Order: sequence, then C-alpha cells, then structure tokens
Amino acid sequence: MRRAALALLALGACQSADVEPRAASRLPSTYDALIAPLLAERCTGCHGAERAKGGLRLHTPEAIRAGGSTAPAFVSGDAEASELVRRLALPLADEEHMPPGDKPQLDPLERALLSGWIRAGAPFEGRVEALHASQSLERHPNPPAPIAPAPAASLAALRAALVHVQPIAQGSNGLWIDFAAIALKTDDALVRSLLEPLKGQVVELALARSHVGADTLALCAEFEHLERLDLRDTRLDDAGLAKLGAHAKLRELVLARSAITAASIPTLLALPKLERVFVWGCALSVDDLAQLRGRTDLLVDAGDKPDAVLAELEPPPKFTNELPSPDAPPPGDPTASINTTCPITGSPVNAKYTRTFEGRVIGFCCPNCPAEFDKDPAACAAKVISAVEAKPKTP
Repeated sequence: MRRAALALLALGACQSADVEPRAASRLPSTYDALIAPLLAERCTGCHGAERAKGGLRLHTPEAIRAGGSTAPAFVSGDAEASELVRRLALPLADEEHMPPGDKPQLDPLERALLSGWIRAGAPFEGRVEALHASQSLERHPNPPAPIAPAPAASLAALRAALVHVQPIAQGSNGLWIDFAAIALKTDDALVRSLLEPLKGQVVELALARSHVGADTLALCAEFEHLERLDLRDTRLDDAGLAKLGAHAKLRELVLARSAITAASIPTLLALPKLERVFVWGCALSVDDLAQLRGRTDLLVDAGDKPDAVLAELEPPPKFTNELPSPDAPPPGDPTASINTTCPITGSPVNAKYTRTFEGRVIGFCCPNCPAEFDKDPAACAAKVISAVEAKPKTP
C-alpha cells in the first residue's frame, strides 16, 4: 500500500489544489511532519546552518527558498525541473549526485515523497493531504526512539585516541565514527573499549584496513541505529560477518577485499534494510553475484560492470619541490642554437637562421651564412662545437 501510493505521487498525483491551509487543521504541516525530518536526516550535514556546500542550505524554509549559488533548490510544481530532484536522480558515480556516494542515499520512497511535495507546490504551510492519506504513508509510522546524547567522556576518549567522530547531521545525536587514522593499530579490544558506551549513538562506522573480527561484528549487531558499516581491507570472514545477524537498520555495507565467500550470501540476504553492498575483490563467483542480485532492492557493486564505482581512487603523485622530473627534457628552448656568434662572420646570431647538425642547432647571423655552412657542414660544425666546449663553465 505504501509503495503503491507513493508511486502515484511520483507520477504527479499531487497537485497544488490538494494543499489545505494550515489554519484548517491543527495537525503539523506536511513540511514540518515529513519534509523537514527527511532533509535533516539526509541533507543538512552538508547543507545546513554550519555548512553550505555550493551555497545551498536546507535547514529552514527561508534557506530552501534562497537556493544555491548556481540554481534554485526547486521549481514549484515541477519536480523534474527541480535541482534537488535532478541531482538525486543522477548516477551515483556522477560528481553532482547528491548525497555523495559515501553517504546513505535516499530510498525510492523518500525520493517519491520529496518529488510529490514539490509537485504540490512545495508548500511550507498547510498539508498536502495525499501525502497523509493513511498512516502507512508516513515516513515513520512508528517513530523510532530518539537518539540520546553521547556521553562527553566517551567522545573525549575517541578524540584522544585520534578516532574521527562527528554528528551525522546538524542537530543530530547520531554519530559518524572513522578509525582511519589508527586503522593499523585497531583491533577488537580497542573497538569494544571505545564504542561500547556509544551503542545508542553509532550510525556510520568506518573500520577499513583495521584488524577487527567476529567480536567487533557482534558488537555492531548491538548498535540499534547503525546504517553504514565499512569493513574494506579487513580480515573479516564468513563466520565474523554472520555475527551481524539480521540487523534491523543497516543500509550499506562495504566488504571490498575482505575474506568473505559465498557462505556469506545468506547473511547478506537476511539484512532487511540493506540497500547497497560493495564486494569487489572478494571470492565471489558470477553465480554468487547473480544470487545476491536476485534481491531486486539490493544494489551489488562488485566492480564487474562499467558503471561500478570504486570507493577510493589513488590520485596522481604530486612533486613537493621545484626540481624537474628525471624524465623531463633539459631546461631551456630545445630549438635554441648552441652558439651565440655566427661561425661565418663572427656577428651575433639571429634565431631565424639555423641549421641542425647531428642533433645540435647552429645559429647564423643572416640568410647567406647557412649557405656557406652547407658547403662543408662537418668542418663548420666542428669549429662551432670546439669553440662552445672551450668556454669556461659557469659554476
């Protein structure tokens, strides 16, 4: 029912005429009840009061109306012409796609909800009753328990250990935690000591290149709000991954270059909210991938398709000093002559008149002198080279 109703909204079932004035109802507006929570959860971490990528802020109606540096955020009544909707629909690999590929993505129902609101005129007051047609249309029919603030001592312990921690969005108590800076020193014991007090706050957790195993996965199973887990380049195996169980919230799982095999397929298929899994570099056959892709609501990135997105790319090297590359050509103009005085007349050379002999450029003062050179090139060139080599070298 929920999917069918929102599909109708995405096709344009909502119109401006469906908006009822706020004064006609004591219920919260559609913007307050549905749109603002969606933007706060998915967008305001980069487009809020404290940060405005592209000049765009989405934390208040006034900021949304103002739009970004290059375009309005939406075109009232026309979802397809709206920048918000356009960027959501771009391929994940596109640099303009929003949210960024390493962040949780809006699901089809959330995108349909946003599109339906814009088609109805993007009202900040009043209700688009079609979006509230039944309780099943609400984004959270049974709102989850709010995330409590993290203990200050636990946050301080993370920072003292050089572990990155920040809220996932402005005003949220949910946390993004990344062990990248100390990955090679991170094991199950360290993760448990630092994160056990934060079971109720962890939403995104990155443990790439660390030495974690089954005990950490068992701990992650207890993180009630966990949505994204990065375990690339770890020694995680099938038994360890199974410790996750059927986690109720996990949306994205990065397992690239880990030790999982086909034995982990049942574990992955049992995760009810899983939307995207990265398994490139894992021991999974074509048939294994086909089995995973049999779940139509799961995007499987195995690096085997042209549009596969690598989670990381090594940038080209940058030199840190002014010395030329060993493979660079000698400095200076390669067409410049080796001599400064004409070998025929002794006058200063003119760059317009040259001859090349055995890879060396010899200059002359006028158009007549090259003809003299051509009568006996070897003898004339030897004279020039001898004179050049006889000059004292500049220290």
